[in-house]
Amino acid sequence: MPVLRTNRFLRVKLDMVGRCQLRCVMCHFAHPEFEENPWTMGRELLEKVAADLFPRAHDVVLSSSAEPLLAPDLPRALELCREYEVPSFHFSTNAINLTRRIIDKVLEVQMPLITISIDAGTKETFEEIRTPMKWKMIMRRFDQLREIKEEHGSEYPLISTTSVLMRRNIREMPGLVRLMKDKGVNQMNFVHMAVIGGLGVEDESLINEPKLANDCLDEVREVAKEVGMEVMLPIPIPEDIGQSDDGGNGDITDAERSDEGGGTALTGAAGSAVSIAEYLNHKNREFLLAARVKDHHNRACYFPWYYIHVNPDGSVFPCGCWFEFSTFGNFKTQTFEEIWTSEKYKELRHQILTMELRDVCANCSVANMGRPDVQASFSHRAKIKREWRDKAAAAEGAGLDTGMPAEPSA
Repeated sequence: MPVLRTNRFLRVKLDMVGRCQLRCVMCHFAHPEFEENPWTMGRELLEKVAADLFPRAHDVVLSSSAEPLLAPDLPRALELCREYEVPSFHFSTNAINLTRRIIDKVLEVQMPLITISIDAGTKETFEEIRTPMKWKMIMRRFDQLREIKEEHGSEYPLISTTSVLMRRNIREMPGLVRLMKDKGVNQMNFVHMAVIGGLGVEDESLINEPKLANDCLDEVREVAKEVGMEVMLPIPIPEDIGQSDDGGNGDITDAERSDEGGGTALTGAAGSAVSIAEYLNHKNREFLLAARVKDHHNRACYFPWYYIHVNPDGSVFPCGCWFEFSTFGNFKTQTFEEIWTSEKYKELRHQILTMELRDVCANCSVANMGRPDVQASFSHRAKIKREWRDKAAAAEGAGLDTGMPAEPSA
């Protein structure tokens, strides 16, 4: 067991369903080969997971890659967060099913924060990206949430938003800050798009427009300061990141991976302007962690020590971008102690400490989780998934236990 400096050392992410009503252009739900996870976490499993994890958690996120408002037991999960006195808990939603009933429950338990996804500042761009959501509906949800908070005289939940940055929406982000301020939003988080191979969105990646991205985000920073909005922005993309050896430019459709010279997404490339300490201090701020700024970090990724991701079927991933799809245990049959001290977790921690990284870590393919100054952060998720399937098939052919689900829960 790692050394614990507090009883509440965990950040927990919990998906109770594997479904979503939307097919956003950059999301795995829109992939032509995607098969929706049929699992819904039942009340018995939810109570077990909560009893095992919530007393250890300083933060519980009741959503990860799916839509939490589709979970029938979300109200009970909110009650459990309050019963176990979790200091911080919230969920991120597309807001389609953000009804008066669920808002009243959120207010009843005084959930500290709610996050609504919105990726554009105009009707046309929003409806292009978040199919089939309508602009009028999302605006109505913001108004409804603010009105009910005012009716109750409640400061909580604070309202935050997340926006995925891409070529088609980057110019709208400064205007979105002004609009969200008018809608009662308190905090905004901006993250780069992770390219999923097969979606046809490669040309949307801002790795191909670093100056545009940096200039627009500088403007976002200025507008936020002007209107009094708290924002979290990614670190700048080096403006020569997409240049070829002869100095030419051409759109990158699949960025170089770590083993192809694209830099390691946890530690940066040679000559990177951002140190590991600066990068991890940035991530601590992004995750709202109560961690002091340090000049030196003794590990390049803290997830295997402080984070656990639970899927609707009870299976465990060690982080939210685990596109290797190997599982690290299951709460249906194991306790937290058994999972947390397993050989799989020990092996992963050793790899991080020694920087002998497996593929999924060296090429951390979600650019807001990896480093925007490293090409490997923008490499296709699907490439990792293909390699996982090849390894799983080879292991099964050899009669080995892969520890991997037959159908990965994306």
